[in-house]
Amino acid sequence: MMVKPGTPLASRPSVYASDQHNPSLCVRASLAGAGSAARAENGLELAGNIEGYLTPRMSIRGQLGTAWLDVTGRGVSVRPLFFDGNIVYNWEGGQWHPYVTGGVGFYRYHVERGSAEADDKNAGFDLGGGFEYFFRRRATITGELLYHNVGDVMTRLAAYPDGSFWTFAIGGKAYFGR
Repeated sequence: MMVKPGTPLASRPSVYASDQHNPSLCVRASLAGAGSAARAENGLELAGNIEGYLTPRMSIRGQLGTAWLDVTGRGVSVRPLFFDGNIVYNWEGGQWHPYVTGGVGFYRYHVERGSAEADDKNAGFDLGGGFEYFFRRRATITGELLYHNVGDVMTRLAAYPDGSFWTFAIGGKAYFGR
């Protein structure tokens, strides 16, 4: 790309893939922490995103993920499986693109105590934000903090007054298309 000297930065075309409405795929591994009401210890979260850009600043994404959480003092393991649909708004910052996100989701909780197992399903929503750092035109490192607000988890093994949890994620994202 050739730019004449003295051309204002604002009029230069962006070289980042997110600014060109390209679809993306994001895979990440992260830490998950349960809401205080569930009395759970932090655990591992695995999630994947598929995202499509509506404008250079706004996208929609689907996220599928799971987390492994241990409830302290009860000998119970809780594993939420979630599917979220979100709207994401990002700001241009050169190589750094901060963003905010929010959406709705479906949450399935699998609870284990010894050899006994039970499930519960809930609707919920999530809110958060993060950043993308472009280290190549079509590849980024991502960081995200997301709060999943979920109702009560009620199974025959245990009842939790709040199934909400936080995730802090570090991952990678690749853009495809033009």
